Amino acid sequence: MRMLEVHYRSRHQSLIAYSNREFYGERLLVYPSPVLDDPDYGVSCRKIVGDYEVGQGRNPKEAQAIVEEAAELMRTRANRSIGIVAMNQAQRDLIETLMDERATSDPDVLAYREKWADSLEDFFVKNLENVQGDERDVILISTVYGPTAEGVFRQNFGPLNRAYGHRRLNVLFTRAKRKLTVFTSLDPGRIVADGNRRGVRVLKEFLEYADRGTFTPGRGTGEEPGSDFERWFLSRLKSASYEAHPQVGVAGYRIDIGVVHPDKPGSYIMGVECDGATYHSSKSARDRDRLRQDVLEGLNWRIYRVWSTDWYRDPEREFDRLVQQIERVRASDSGRPLSSSAGP
Repeated sequence: MRMLEVHYRSRHQSLIAYSNREFYGERLLVYPSPVLDDPDYGVSCRKIVGDYEVGQGRNPKEAQAIVEEAAELMRTRANRSIGIVAMNQAQRDLIETLMDERATSDPDVLAYREKWADSLEDFFVKNLENVQGDERDVILISTVYGPTAEGVFRQNFGPLNRAYGHRRLNVLFTRAKRKLTVFTSLDPGRIVADGNRRGVRVLKEFLEYADRGTFTPGRGTGEEPGSDFERWFLSRLKSASYEAHPQVGVAGYRIDIGVVHPDKPGSYIMGVECDGATYHSSKSARDRDRLRQDVLEGLNWRIYRVWSTDWYRDPEREFDRLVQQIERVRASDSGRPLSSSAGP
């Protein structure tokens, strides 16, 4: 058996971080996203004060909250594909009924569903056991289970109690390309995760991760720069009032320097790649010079490459070129003309 070692689906590394740790032993190479804090990307948790109806296997308040969120996305993010997943069939049926009803009274919802109806990523509402193989820009999850109206909380999580419940969760948690939001009435602190039910433990940990952000991928890793000229560039960027982080990324791949956007602190304006240890450790020229660049630019990174030979010849000239490129991108982002004296 051979394992795919490079992960391409997620447009934000937080979408794969938990599964990479829990299921893949951090073996997946994950390309970092230039976006740090953007509500349109990543993993989030929406707490719902809902009641689990034991006899019906439903949570109406969770279902209604998901329908409202889906309708809002269909109105404001109509160019993004959406999928909804419930932990059981009963909740799935309820959500689908509510979505159908909403489509009859909301023209935006109806238009969205018609727009995506014949595409490869049409809108869907599915239960946990039927979602394998799907991927969408946005995935909304209803965990369904929680306290009853009387406050009784049973440690019963349907298919997650079974032997392969954790595998189904792994599939679910990795379906989103841009954003995954969990709607839940569960308090993970009340979930008893014993050693015999891995699926229950995985649910508990993922809810904690989604709620508190246990990991902070995509920010500086705390690792040191890989070469002397990377250190020099970091020092010069700091002296020029730019914020920059060394070794940006998660799970096997690092961008040598990430320059924080001066006007958008939640994003990187540019990634600086140097021909240091990471560059020369590539197994082939294709990996080193073409594949990484294509993947990073596909994730909306602006990549600027610095060659060590050019830096040795004239470091100040190379730094000035980098600053000019940063300011050119900054001007483009703001829609303003580039001034003759580019600088922060």
